[in-house]
Amino acid sequence: MTLTSRTASRKPTNKAGVIKIADREVTVVLRDLSNSGARLRPIGNTADVPDRFQLIAPMEKLDTTCVVVWRRGHDIGVQFEA
Repeated sequence: MTLTSRTASRKPTNKAGVIKIADREVTVVLRDLSNSGARLRPIGNTADVPDRFQLIAPMEKLDTTCVVVWRRGHDIGVQFEA
């Protein structure tokens, strides 16, 4: 995704969050955040993260369903579902 194709500006962050996947949770660090999505860094293997999940980040007042739009190295880019 190029900078000009972003729909919302991003703000850097370094807050903890949790991905809820059925009967388990994966801890993540929110690396940046916008109104429409985020860049996440899971603690552990990114292959353990499905393409759709619930993201909870209490310090950012965030509890939403996300869809993975890209995976690069240890990071995952997600879009928030409306």
